Amino acid sequence: MPYHSVGALRRVAFVCALSCTFHAAAGEVSLQGLNSSSTHQRFIVSYKNSVGSGRATGLSAPWGDIARAVPQARGKALGLSATRRLSGGPMLLVADRKLDRVDSESLMRRLAADPAVKRVEVDILMRPLLVPNDPGVPQQWAMGATAASLNIRPAWDRSTGKGIVVAVIDTGITNHPDLAANVLPGYDFIVDPATARDGTARDANAADQGDWAAANECGPGASASNSSWHGTHVAGIVAAVGNNAVGVVGTAFNARILPLRVLGRCGGYMSDIADAIVWASGGKVSGVPTNPNPATVINLSLGGTGTCSATLNNAITAAVTRGSAVVVAAGNSNMDVSTSVPANCANVIAVAATTSAGAKAGFSNFGKGVDIAAPGQSIVSTLNTGTTAPGNAAYAVYSGTSMAAPHVAGVVALMQSVALNPLPPATVKALLKASARPMPVACTQGCGAGLVNADGAVAAVIESTTLARNVARTGLSAALSDSLYYQVNVPAGARSLKVTLAGGSGNADLSVRAGALPTDAAYSCRSMLPGNGDSCTLAAPAAGVYYVRLKATLGFSGVSVSASY
Repeated sequence: MPYHSVGALRRVAFVCALSCTFHAAAGEVSLQGLNSSSTHQRFIVSYKNSVGSGRATGLSAPWGDIARAVPQARGKALGLSATRRLSGGPMLLVADRKLDRVDSESLMRRLAADPAVKRVEVDILMRPLLVPNDPGVPQQWAMGATAASLNIRPAWDRSTGKGIVVAVIDTGITNHPDLAANVLPGYDFIVDPATARDGTARDANAADQGDWAAANECGPGASASNSSWHGTHVAGIVAAVGNNAVGVVGTAFNARILPLRVLGRCGGYMSDIADAIVWASGGKVSGVPTNPNPATVINLSLGGTGTCSATLNNAITAAVTRGSAVVVAAGNSNMDVSTSVPANCANVIAVAATTSAGAKAGFSNFGKGVDIAAPGQSIVSTLNTGTTAPGNAAYAVYSGTSMAAPHVAGVVALMQSVALNPLPPATVKALLKASARPMPVACTQGCGAGLVNADGAVAAVIESTTLARNVARTGLSAALSDSLYYQVNVPAGARSLKVTLAGGSGNADLSVRAGALPTDAAYSCRSMLPGNGDSCTLAAPAAGVYYVRLKATLGFSGVSVSASY
């Protein structure tokens, strides 16, 4: 396969003495995106609150005045068009020709001088994070039982990801018998026709059209490349169908995949990626239907070089606020992850890649910004035989942090599937890091908390909602109509089971049920006293798991729950 390393395609051409963000009189000019390419044509303009929202462009000055910031080319003034608004309100502006770094900066400064503008940034072109593959590896070593594996086999006894949606924001997906049963209807977020190759703008068809390119097509000196089918490979790592007697098995083989297409010919633009992140998490994107299957986990096996842009940061923050954990490939440049976006954005789970020996892969980025490491070298997964357009379903071995991230995304799906209460993204990250195993080969450059430990992470989730005998869970809170769930493992011979609430403010109703989660209509015991003095007692309970529900008929806080038997 061709070499698709972002590090090789994007070299830093400009070094800021102090900072890569400069403040104009009326708005910020974010210059870090200028380093991503030698020419630029697309710019994202953010506005101050609702200023300018009623105007077509959101700008006070006419196009002609703004265009004069850039010299004419062959006697023709620069043309600008306001293409569309992104989620959250920023406008995507597209020039009618490519601008070099100097002219791009001049245009950005002129745009930022407009009193309506808060920030101007380049719409960065990003690419799949893939490095050369090794076709000689015939099996999935990551799913094995070595110290370098995911330690996943015991985890599968307790969780397979059922009921969890994982968004794969990538090149789209191809038809594959080892994926089809787990794939939900997705969406194509690519707007640029040259990038999309499907002859349409955004639509509900997330099929990968192929990202092949001729020599120099993706920039001067760029080699010709075949289609990577990158999204298909990533999707298989997350949730290839298990127990179907064919092909490979995914990390969370009963989870569902939500394919979102943002990468096409020569990569994909940050504006499309940001909208896909928002939509994947259940947010609204103008012109796109509501997502009927919001994702609990979002995988981003893509990136570029620079600092985290405001556009990406805002999209990721919005997704995390809605409860979606965002898992990101750390990058393949063997550099500090602080240089790789979106891995350096706040609130993400940044993943480094490891080898079958348990060492940091030579290509993997590293540093304090890495949260955890996962298998990423010589990973076999689903693919396609086509060199340009899609061909037949196949399997292949790829390497990259692109392969490490979906292993972690799959583990997060296992965690959420077994969780009685949906885990906030911050809790997911904390449990992943707390349960990680030491890497067999020490990573002195920084690989986060260590090697992801699927069984340890799943066990940590179960433990977090298990009521140990006579040990109270304290400081509990929930908003009106929300519920918290816990479980009690009652041994044989117990004379009784008593669950007790105490303390705090508000009101929590208590229900207990044997073998299944309590509901308003189905329970073994229920107490609905005013305040939080409820208790439930079951005489001579059969051995097994009993589930406890605390339902907020008024928002409550500071409540404790305990179980005795």
